[in-house]
Amino acid sequence: MLKKKLIFTVVVLLAFIDVHGQVFGVSADKLVAINPLSIPTGTVEFEPAFGYLYSSTYFENNGGMQSTSFENDSITNLQCLFFRTTYGFAKNFEAGVLISANLSNFSAGLKYTFFQAGNTAGAILLGTTFSNESDLVFRNTGFFGKTYSIATGVAFTTLLSEKVEIDYDFQYQNLLDKSGSQANDYFATADASFKIKEGFRIASGLSYRYNQDKAEKRDAYLLTMNTGLIISPGRTFIIVLNVPYDLMGRNTDKYVGFTMALTIFLD
Repeated sequence: MLKKKLIFTVVVLLAFIDVHGQVFGVSADKLVAINPLSIPTGTVEFEPAFGYLYSSTYFENNGGMQSTSFENDSITNLQCLFFRTTYGFAKNFEAGVLISANLSNFSAGLKYTFFQAGNTAGAILLGTTFSNESDLVFRNTGFFGKTYSIATGVAFTTLLSEKVEIDYDFQYQNLLDKSGSQANDYFATADASFKIKEGFRIASGLSYRYNQDKAEKRDAYLLTMNTGLIISPGRTFIIVLNVPYDLMGRNTDKYVGFTMALTIFLD
């Protein structure tokens, strides 16, 4: 008999795209890590994004892999289209919202760039997400049903040279439902990018998620490798292409997929 899976916490059909971590709605031009720099005052960003994942196996409690079905060719598909709008309402401050195309998930986020020193910058993040989904398997969550979450964290970027840049963030999330707090989640992401020519960067990095489920009394984790391309020909738009591949985990599905985000700047 297949062991019961403990799936992770918060809005999968937003989070599996994994462009923005857990504080959604804030600006991003990185592979996966959040950009700590806030958009200029009075600037608006609009971003449609799409993600597709498929899986035929899951990580057991001991870290081993099992088929998701007794049939060897069984495959789970997840796909979603969502839209983000972000506004720079003051110097170093921005606010934004994100909503899924089927109107089942809504997120709001704030970002404040609290320091810029030399080639390094940092930001504080705060956000919330509401979900009306009842039958979806949440990639980053251990929940089925109507839930909401509160998330906070910090994001940093460091320019190592004219061509090499590293970006990293750390976030915490509390998942709740009508009965109270149900899970604690911790997230860490790091990306490194290399400029191959003006307007084109190749990037790769790792995302780690750890879930403490209060109801099941079991934990879960997931380590994902991200590889992709960042295209930014000017201040008109940015395209981020990413191929996430789950390397190891516990009590969660193992996915591989493709994500794409198009960020449009409206001054």
